[in-house]
Amino acid sequence: MRHLTRAVVFSVTVLVSYLVTGALEDRVLSETEHFRPLTATLLGMGIIVLIFVPVFAWTEKFTEAIVKAALRQSRSGAGKIIGALLFVIIVFVILLALFLDRWFERSLIDVM
Repeated sequence: MRHLTRAVVFSVTVLVSYLVTGALEDRVLSETEHFRPLTATLLGMGIIVLIFVPVFAWTEKFTEAIVKAALRQSRSGAGKIIGALLFVIIVFVILLALFLDRWFERSLIDVM
């Protein structure tokens, strides 16, 4: 169960960090239109590194706390395996919906 928890925490952390840094990247790049491409690229790269490291660290701690609490709660309510499985499915469905919205501006209901 510990390996499952680590895998879920890592996967969710990477996906959430990507969404957060992508949103920040869009914001930063929209402000760099008045710079030359080389300057804007260097600024964007630097800002992404400065943003991604703390965002990843914060997201990892936040995700780990939520996953552990939810797994603990789901174990007591639905049983150890079923609760963990339901939680993982719910988390990934939420992330799927967020990625569909970000990449294609469509909701999960639209694509079903």
